[in-house]
Amino acid sequence: MFKKIVNIVLWCIAIVMIAVSLGFSVNESRKIVCQDVKVDITDSAKVRFLRCNDIENWVKNSHREIFGRQLNSLNIRKIEEGLQKLGPIEDVSVYTNLFNNGVKNTGALVVRIKQREPVFRVMGAGRSFYVDKFGKYINWSPHFTPRVVIVGGVFSNDYAAKRLLPLIFFINEDPFWSAQIDQLYVGGNGEISMVPRVGDQVILFGVPEDYRIKFRNLKALYTEGFKSGGWSRYSTINIKFLNQIVCTKK
Repeated sequence: MFKKIVNIVLWCIAIVMIAVSLGFSVNESRKIVCQDVKVDITDSAKVRFLRCNDIENWVKNSHREIFGRQLNSLNIRKIEEGLQKLGPIEDVSVYTNLFNNGVKNTGALVVRIKQREPVFRVMGAGRSFYVDKFGKYINWSPHFTPRVVIVGGVFSNDYAAKRLLPLIFFINEDPFWSAQIDQLYVGGNGEISMVPRVGDQVILFGVPEDYRIKFRNLKALYTEGFKSGGWSRYSTINIKFLNQIVCTKK
C-alpha cells in the first residue's frame, strides 16, 4: 500500500512539473517576435514563375510592420489574401513557427506556395501572358519560359477559357499532337489556324468544335496519306468540315 501511495505522489509531482514547464514554454513562445520570412515554393522544380526572394521581398515591402512584433499578433489572413492576388500563385498557406539557430529560438513567418501551371501562352496584339488549367491569367515572367502552345490573334477571356482551353488540353495530353502542334492563331471569326512543327503548311482547323473527330481525320492523313512523305507539297490542309479534308498545293 505504501509503495502504491508513493507511486501516486510521484506521478502527481511529474504531472505538475510538466504542466508548469508547458506553461512556461507557452508564455516564452508568446514573447518571441517575428524576425524572418521563410518561403517554400513546393513545385519550384517544375514551374518557376516565382523565386523565394520574390516572395520575401513582397512580404518585406508590403508588411514590414510584422518584424519585431510578437508571432501571435500577426495578421496571417491579411498576408494570405494579399499573396493570393498575385497572378502566378494558385494556392498559399501562411503561418508562424519557431526556429532554433543553435543559441535560442527565433520567430519567423512561413509562406508555402503552389504556383499556377501554364497550359498555353497568348502572344500578339501587345499581349503576352499564360493561361492555366482554370482559365486564369499568369503574367509573363523573365525568369521562366515554359514550352507550351503559343496562341495568337484577338479573342475574349471567355473564348480562351471555354473554347481554347479544352482544345489545347486535348493537344497537350496526346503524345502525337503535343509533339506536332506548335502554334495556333484565332481569326476574327473565331476560327483557328494551326502551325505544325513538321512541314510549313497551315492547318485550317475552323471553330474549336468536334476537335476529336477533326484530329482523328488529320492523324489518318499524316500516318496513311503522308506515310511516304509529301506533306511539303501542300500550303494548306483544310479540316474545317467533318469527314472532309482538302489539301491545297503550293
